[in-house]
Amino acid sequence: MIRLSLTLATLCACLATTPALSAGPHTTASPATPAAGARTDTGLIYDAQTGTFTEPVPPEGGWQAFANLLDKITPSVNTSIPLTPSQVTSHIAALTDAGKPQAALKLIEQRSKARAESGAIGTDVQLEYQRGRALDALGEHDQAMAVWRQMTTDFPELPEPWNALAIEYARRGSLEQARDALNMALVSVPNFAPALENLGRVQTQLAQESFARARAARPGQPAAAQPASAHSPAKGGTKPQPAAQ
Repeated sequence: MIRLSLTLATLCACLATTPALSAGPHTTASPATPAAGARTDTGLIYDAQTGTFTEPVPPEGGWQAFANLLDKITPSVNTSIPLTPSQVTSHIAALTDAGKPQAALKLIEQRSKARAESGAIGTDVQLEYQRGRALDALGEHDQAMAVWRQMTTDFPELPEPWNALAIEYARRGSLEQARDALNMALVSVPNFAPALENLGRVQTQLAQESFARARAARPGQPAAAQPASAHSPAKGGTKPQPAAQ
């Protein structure tokens, strides 16, 4: 029989994250604004005048003379199609996943500023969730938890912030709080796979800790194969009879 030995560090490494957040209701910060049409280190071109993001045009790889001809007939106005909010969010998630959380945060601040200046109402929950992920990747765990905790207050029906919060609790050794957060994630979405998987891991760790305390309470005695009863008779004793009805 294989003995389970899931340490807290292993538990945190195994907990399933959710890099993407399902679409939801659509708030603000203010970084230094690059020049209109300037390409930033986020990989997107930000137009401060319109508050839009576009992808840079890839360099021409064909015959140069033909490329020059195309340049002459290309309209002088910018015909790039601005990215949708979901596309910008996907780019932010990709930056964090690629180990560039600082660039992701910069893009988040630019997007937040653009929304504020356009008079957008409400909170962009996808943007806020990615803010938490980027902060977490930078090691700013307290700030990340603050973002996700606020999201669980404002949007308790979303399972992703609860799941992210549970991972932070587990990292700090607060397994009961992690379990409670995962149960909250499953209230609105009972089949949310990352929370189900993480709940199994957290409960396994909690069970191991209970077994460890039981062994410490009864040193020298092997662990019982059957559930222990507080009223089990001593060896050679008589089994207590049920009371008469």
